[in-house]
Amino acid sequence: MGISYANQSMYEESIRYYVRALAMNPKADNAWQYLRISLSCVSRNDMVEACDSRNLELLQKEFPL
Repeated sequence: MGISYANQSMYEESIRYYVRALAMNPKADNAWQYLRISLSCVSRNDMVEACDSRNLELLQKEFPL
């Protein structure tokens, strides 16, 4: 779902689905990369840092699904 939303330039929605996918599999390196791209597209630099440090708890609070 995250990729589908991102392909439609619906980055806020894609972020929520990437975070959800990462909650199920935090070792999914590609999902972390896609999440970072979507965060950058919506200028959420504050959350890019959380993504880089893989702070899933903070991301889940900020982008609930």
